[in-house]
Amino acid sequence: MKNERKFIPIIVIISVVGAITGSALAARSTFGTITVSPSDATALSTVTISVPISGETPSDVRVTVEECNGKTGVCYPDIQNVSMPLISSGIYRTDVTLKHSDATYITCQVVAKISGTWGSSVKKTVNLSTSSDGNNGNDKKTPGFEVIVFVIAIGVSLIVISRKRTK
Repeated sequence: MKNERKFIPIIVIISVVGAITGSALAARSTFGTITVSPSDATALSTVTISVPISGETPSDVRVTVEECNGKTGVCYPDIQNVSMPLISSGIYRTDVTLKHSDATYITCQVVAKISGTWGSSVKKTVNLSTSSDGNNGNDKKTPGFEVIVFVIAIGVSLIVISRKRTK
């Protein structure tokens, strides 16, 4: 019985702190869905990133854009951190020019400074299109020097086979 009485004040304190924290977080701004256009963006292109933010008005909004190559598993260290101005009621937008020609996807995250504290959105990953790579999406290689190597290999094989027969 004595142990139960010790836990009651602890439970009450935790409940009060939880309720205060929950109401403070509810008053904060909330991030909408990050939109990247064009939807078929390519490496080295310029993309427009926008996000709606509701609730308390932020004093600063920025977007971080990280370019990555999914084939090699490399994400480039020069992450862009671009300011996002308010375009219309609660919508922030900016243009970002991509820097790496072999990037296959980008990761975007919006951060906003609200009442002196930075908050962040969920990250959004956007796959980059490869259709404008100069060959209209056709990844077949045209024959070149490998044909010459193939012909030389056949010639050497015929010479070796004919020498073995003459011996």
